[in-house]
Amino acid sequence: MSLAYVARTRISPPRVVGLLMAGLLLAGCQDRPPHEFVQTVTPIDASMPDVTTGTGGTINPAGGHSGGTGGTIGGGGATGSGGTGVCVPTGPETCGDIGIDNNCDGNANDVDPSQLTDLANCGACFNLCNQANADNIQCLADPASGVVGCQFTCLAGFKDANANPTDGCECQISSAIEVCNGKDDNCNNVVDEGFDLTTDTLNCGRCGVTCSYPFARAACNAGVCAMGTCLAGFFDANGSDADGCECQKTNGGVEVCDGIDNNCDGHIDEPANLTSPPTCRSKGVCAGVTPTCHGMSGWSCDYPADFQLVEDTAKGCDNKDNDCDGLVDEAFDIGKACQVGTGPCAGAGTWICDSTGARACNGTMKAPQPEICNGLDDDCDGEVDELKSVADRTTDDKLVYFAAKNVTMFAYEATRFDASATVTGVVSNHRPCSVPSKLPWSNITSDEAAAACALIGTGWRLCTKDEWQDVCNGPTNTAFPYGATYNPTACVGYDYSTPAPTAPLPTGTATMCVSDASPPTGSSVYDMSGNVKEWTLTTITPAAYEIRGGAYDIASFTVNGVKQAAGLQCDASTTAPSVPVRLPSVGFRCCLPGQLPAN
Repeated sequence: MSLAYVARTRISPPRVVGLLMAGLLLAGCQDRPPHEFVQTVTPIDASMPDVTTGTGGTINPAGGHSGGTGGTIGGGGATGSGGTGVCVPTGPETCGDIGIDNNCDGNANDVDPSQLTDLANCGACFNLCNQANADNIQCLADPASGVVGCQFTCLAGFKDANANPTDGCECQISSAIEVCNGKDDNCNNVVDEGFDLTTDTLNCGRCGVTCSYPFARAACNAGVCAMGTCLAGFFDANGSDADGCECQKTNGGVEVCDGIDNNCDGHIDEPANLTSPPTCRSKGVCAGVTPTCHGMSGWSCDYPADFQLVEDTAKGCDNKDNDCDGLVDEAFDIGKACQVGTGPCAGAGTWICDSTGARACNGTMKAPQPEICNGLDDDCDGEVDELKSVADRTTDDKLVYFAAKNVTMFAYEATRFDASATVTGVVSNHRPCSVPSKLPWSNITSDEAAAACALIGTGWRLCTKDEWQDVCNGPTNTAFPYGATYNPTACVGYDYSTPAPTAPLPTGTATMCVSDASPPTGSSVYDMSGNVKEWTLTTITPAAYEIRGGAYDIASFTVNGVKQAAGLQCDASTTAPSVPVRLPSVGFRCCLPGQLPAN
């Protein structure tokens, strides 16, 4: 610590020692401020000699003054002559040594503001330039006044609304245009300017209170909302401001049945004013019905329970005009022609309503006929071409049961029911027939042939290759159905006729082309050689196919003068193609494991 200032004065001898001791103590103490004085100054005593000489310590330069007269000052210092008592300047005043008169002007705290231009001491000691929400902060002299102070630029969205640089840009701009919300949104030091809460219908009495009445003008009187006049076309029919002018005249102000006060007189659908009621139906079950007003649901004609808007079969055949159009049970075609039953036994009649309320045809059926494979219900039992049992089956399909194989087989190549001796037929979604004198069902893939057999009924399928070959060879295992030796004219092959056949012939045409007849009588199977080749199953599951039996286009050849036709033998076999194929020379016949039941 240094002594800031020492005055030239007269000091009584007894107090010199005290001063010297105090100086020694001060020299070693560093926790007091540098400007604190510790000496005792007494008035000059004229009776005492001047103490102007002697030795003393070096005066601490930081004090800013020369040492006074006296002994050694600042213990440990070098011996020097006494001071002059005159202040010696040590430099300009700074904020770092406030309390020390560095420039000897008698004021230890007079720092020159014009020299204070750093951000920590701007224009005054310890005046910190660190304004909030500001940028480009500098310490500069004002060009006009020359006063040094903090200068800055507000960040976007902020403003120094109070013009007080000490709190920086204290106002955040929330809106360029003032909003009625009790805040200074545009930072102009005025809150909610431009809003008159006493008359503003959007801010009546306080911000955010909107005066609004349905279909009416609104007003704000002394800060209180009030309803004004109704908008054009609207009326306050109920006298309440709460729902405004709630009524709008409709239908030209003429009251109609619609649940609305059309004329805005405070009454809805008043009977005296209602106009335009509908006309109700008056025929049939609607006789005597008059219109009724149901408010919002409008007019209605309350018809009885048996009324139908459009008559259909839902109400039953009741001999009534349910849709009130003057016609009775027209949905049932009463009185129109009808047919009794189906197929050849069908009879003619007319539609009537019977005693149970059902529609009935009053005609009679014809006498039943034997069922044949023709796509008709010949026996009038409701089933067509059934092959279900010995007692319920077609009479023209020839089937043969082979006990050795326990299988029932078509005696003829399969034909369509609509085929004839000259056409193959076109219906492919009906079961095949086993009848003579019809062109075979050819041009069919293996899968289509298998599906056709399945249409006959449960269990029916293509014959397996073993079943087929065993029947063809017969009980004596001959090479051809008719015997061991090739007969060119026995079966329909290339040699059957001159010229050679160019297409299959009707089933059973070649009367000699039968499997070797054996008991029981009637067990012959036709055309197992020639005419058309036939799809067979090599296994049941999975289905794989072979083509058996030769066809009309299979030629013979001569060996040692003897004609042979291996392609027409019972063991002639062609592996099925890998892709579906339809050929006019390939047909099929069907088999049933076991035999038809008796009933």
